[in-house]
This record gives sequence, C-alpha cells and structure tokens, in this order.
Amino acid sequence: MRTISRQTSYLLLTASGAAVLTFLHFVYHRFNPFHLAGKQFLGFYSLLLLFALGNVLLLWRQYPRMAGLVNGFCLLLGIARLIQGMYHHKPVGYLMLLLMFPVIIAFALKSSADNPS
Repeated sequence: MRTISRQTSYLLLTASGAAVLTFLHFVYHRFNPFHLAGKQFLGFYSLLLLFALGNVLLLWRQYPRMAGLVNGFCLLLGIARLIQGMYHHKPVGYLMLLLMFPVIIAFALKSSADNPS
C-alpha cells in the first residue's frame, strides 16, 4: 500500500474544500451554506460529503486524527443545519438520511482505532 505524505494530504483537503466553496459561490452566489434553501443545501451537502468522505477514506489508515476531524466537521455542519430546519419547522428527512454517512464513517473510524490490524 502506498503512503500519502502529510503535505499531500493537506493539499488534497485544501483542494477539496476549495472545490466545494467554488461550487457554492458560482452556483448559489454566496459562501454561507446556512443561507441556502433546503434543496440547495442538500446539493451542497451531498457534494461536501462526496469530497470530504472520499478524503476520509483515503486518509484514515495513515492519519486517523485528520480523518476524524474532517468527518466531525461534516457531521457538525449537518447537525447544525438539522437543528436549524427543525427549529423553523421544515422537513429534514433527506438530511437525516445524508447524516447517516458521516455517522457510519465515525463508527468505522472508532472501531479501527480500537482494533488496529
């Protein structure tokens, strides 16, 4: 298995974050995802999960702490938007389905940290 250097992992995470923010700016003309409507936020959050969880799966063997931080950021962003939607009495079913992915990854990271092979 090939190893990824720390600089490469930082570059990968920075490029992924920049791609998601660029999408957010050019498509919705704003940088704050909390000001997006429901369907727009789901599109943004799906893209964020695609990039971030892809990076988590690449990095979790060599840099489990970094992978946990990225996964935790995605989870916290989704939970914050879930609370915002529930507060404003909006439907949040699809967001709850999308939130299952970071939770599953968090459990996988936890179990791999407990049972190193």
